[in-house]
Amino acid sequence: MMRLANKNAAVAADNRHVICRTNSVSLSNFTDRRREATRPPAFRGENFDRDFDSNTLFYDAVQVSKSQIALFAPPFFNLARDVATTTFISGAGTRKARARHLDRHAQLWLDIPENTGPVQALGELGSFAFSVSPNCSEMFRDCRVIFTMSKDNPIEWILDWVRFNRDIHGADAVLIYDNGSSAYDSATLSAALRSVPGIRCSVVMEWPFKYGPQGANSWDHWDSDFCQLGAWEHARWRFLQHARSAMNSDIDELVLSKTGQSVFEAAEKSWTGLVRYRGRWIIGIDDGVRDEARAPQRHTDFSIFMPQQYERSRFVIRRDANACLPKWTVVPARCPTHAQWHVHSIFSWWASYFCASDFSFRHFREIGSNWKYQRTNRVPFDPSVHKADRALMDAFKRVDWEN
Repeated sequence: MMRLANKNAAVAADNRHVICRTNSVSLSNFTDRRREATRPPAFRGENFDRDFDSNTLFYDAVQVSKSQIALFAPPFFNLARDVATTTFISGAGTRKARARHLDRHAQLWLDIPENTGPVQALGELGSFAFSVSPNCSEMFRDCRVIFTMSKDNPIEWILDWVRFNRDIHGADAVLIYDNGSSAYDSATLSAALRSVPGIRCSVVMEWPFKYGPQGANSWDHWDSDFCQLGAWEHARWRFLQHARSAMNSDIDELVLSKTGQSVFEAAEKSWTGLVRYRGRWIIGIDDGVRDEARAPQRHTDFSIFMPQQYERSRFVIRRDANACLPKWTVVPARCPTHAQWHVHSIFSWWASYFCASDFSFRHFREIGSNWKYQRTNRVPFDPSVHKADRALMDAFKRVDWEN
């Protein structure tokens, strides 16, 4: 039997700015079994096995309500039958889990009330025990929250992203899933967030799991990148149930409004509780004076649109091949329970099929570490194709970048 790990689920920097950890379970702690990939070997890159998460049984167990616990996990794949037959024992008695099988994500829901202590699991997969993480939704009650996943992004970039969303959209809370940063520790990041005026509360959620292999191309074999989809559902149920509204945004993305209305306000006033919007790339250009010694460059150093490139898609629809996939802001309490929070939409919710015209986001090509692909190669400035984003430049002027 796996011994119960003594994990500290939350470390307080102060009572409004905290560092949280998971109560995860790894297969290697109690069995030789592993999750097996479903992607055909012919479509696996050379680093597929290194990047694939074969070992995490589940990321965290969370008291999602006074009477229920949810386990957030990568898809079980070949382990599914054995997981389904597992019995869970706690101070509330013996329970069987109800499974939810979502896109690249799985959940187990258990009828276990609060304060019943650790949970013991017994089944064909093996025997293991785990503690339950508290529900932290009260911390973000009535807040306008920006949430993201980050790994080793310079803290200057993160604070610029926070300041922009504070001053342009009225964000007053931050939730960051730190995916194993080594450039700084969680305490340093939490202290930096705490220093930003106007931010009521923040959480640095330590999420040290493998991100997972990317797809073979833009459309095919997106089947093994479990990490962020698990984090978004975890964020929804552990932290954001009572948030006034929540914006899904990467550090290298900034949302603009055509009317001056906050995107949070738009979601709150929407009759669906959701606003989804498209994006465009902002690029760096070679003007002959690039300062390589300056580190890091900031969002405000860039304001040139990537030129549009129209072509036929696989569905024979003419589209801009250089456009960014949409992002979204939602009122969590108005999102259907069965829907899945996804990176570019909210699955299984009809409201997520539409994009608003009053909002769009800018995706900064040079605010990044090139972890997915090389994207900082510059081209010479050509006034016939490179146009400045005046709306972005105007928004920059409304931000207090120093505080």
